[in-house]
Amino acid sequence: MENCLIKIAKELNAQNIGWALGASMLLYYKGLIPKANDLDLVIALDDVERAEHVLTSLGKKQPENPHSDYATRYFGEFIIEGVDVDVMAGFRIVTGDTTIEHIPDPKTFETLVLQGETIHLCPLEDWYVLYLLMSNREERAATIKEHFFRTGANTTCLKTWAERGLPQAVVRQINALVSELDTRA
Repeated sequence: MENCLIKIAKELNAQNIGWALGASMLLYYKGLIPKANDLDLVIALDDVERAEHVLTSLGKKQPENPHSDYATRYFGEFIIEGVDVDVMAGFRIVTGDTTIEHIPDPKTFETLVLQGETIHLCPLEDWYVLYLLMSNREERAATIKEHFFRTGANTTCLKTWAERGLPQAVVRQINALVSELDTRA
C-alpha cells in the first residue's frame, strides 16, 4: 500500500494538485492503528478534474456507489496496484437534518517524506471531528482522543469546528476534550 501511495504522491505533486492523506492511513502513519485497509485522499475542489485524470492513468476508476450518510461534492473510488483508493473533494457528512462539509486548510497539513516524495497529512483534529460525525466510527474518535491526551492537540482547530453549527452532542464532546486538554496543559 505504501508503494502505491508514493506513486500517487509523485504524480499528484508533479501536477501541483492540492491533496492530503486522511482516515485510516493517516492514523496508521501517526502510529494509532496497526494497519490501514485503503487510501483516502482529500483533494482540493479546484483540482478534481486533473486529479481524476492522474488517478485514472494509474489505475481503474470504479462505478459510483452513493451512500446516504454522505453528500460529498466529488467522490471517486479507484483501484491502483490492487489498492482501494478513495478520493474526495468537498467531503460532506449528513447527520440528522444537518450537512457538515470538511474544508481542508493546506496551511494545517503536516508532511511526511517517503522515498523522496512529500505526503501531505490532514490534521488529526479534523479527523477526530469527522469520525464523531460519522456513524459507527466512535472507536476511531476515541483512539484519536487518547492520542491527544498523550501528545496534545491544536485546540484552536477544535474550537473552530465547535463553532460551525455541528450537532450539539458533537459540540459537547469537542468542548469537553478542549477543556480536559486545557487543564492538563
